[in-house]
Amino acid sequence: MKYQFSGAILHLLSLAFSCTSYEEMSLESDKAIERLRQSETFYQEIHESGNKTTQPIHWVSTGCKDPKKNKILVFIHGSPGNWVNYLRYLQDPRLLEKYCMFSVDRPGFGKSEGAAADVDRQAQRISDSLSEVIRKRGKSDRLVLLGHSYGGPVAARMASLEGNTFSHLALLAAALDPESEEVHWYNTLAATKIGSWLLPQEWQHSNAEMLPLKGQLQALVPVWKNIKAKTILIQGEEDGLVDPSNASFVEKQFPEQARVKIYLLPKEGHFLPWKNYDLIHKILMEIADEK
Repeated sequence: MKYQFSGAILHLLSLAFSCTSYEEMSLESDKAIERLRQSETFYQEIHESGNKTTQPIHWVSTGCKDPKKNKILVFIHGSPGNWVNYLRYLQDPRLLEKYCMFSVDRPGFGKSEGAAADVDRQAQRISDSLSEVIRKRGKSDRLVLLGHSYGGPVAARMASLEGNTFSHLALLAAALDPESEEVHWYNTLAATKIGSWLLPQEWQHSNAEMLPLKGQLQALVPVWKNIKAKTILIQGEEDGLVDPSNASFVEKQFPEQARVKIYLLPKEGHFLPWKNYDLIHKILMEIADEK
């Protein structure tokens, strides 16, 4: 009986989140690793905490064999999700020529333990871990950060932290405007005792992130002025999960030094990293080739 109810709730949540059949959204980590092996893509799995007081963050890197490769591209997934969401990018021959790439499991997802339903805390933990990973690898002259959906505010917060060295920030369907965030009926349903009992752990963690997001985004509004990275925002005009008004919010709140460039895509929804791969790939290649 539990599994019947669980399946029903998962079905409702899938409908609510408008889930599609993009393979990278559901492919298991072990199978994704096997794909990298079969394609003979050089990869590494990294567990790094950044300090002695927090649990390690899990990363998968590709294209990092050459220590002289000095362009680094970092991917932050949405909610739920994991590093596998960016598998196509991590295997792309042209990106591999240009970048050493890192894709993260955010805390509470994949192989990163210590769930934290807080944008600021996650950004701090991931940033500390990334800094240590890069320190061990060596100096880079271009550090590009890309975040999708809930990974958008996490990435933006990382780019606003003091001492960060991100040169570019790419935000895909990023939830940043507190005025457009609301708790939906399915979030309330999933937060009940029976909902928590029935749902897989990653869905519980995902729902826990949604509930306080509005207040967290309100608290973060003053920090966006600290972003120095050149910012590219891509937003679908028919996104049912992140309101297109987020584009105007970023344009208003980010400072002039961020040189915000906005792509508003007609008839496009929320799943930009997969459906609009060609556009995003083109932008990443242009960033790599900037003088």
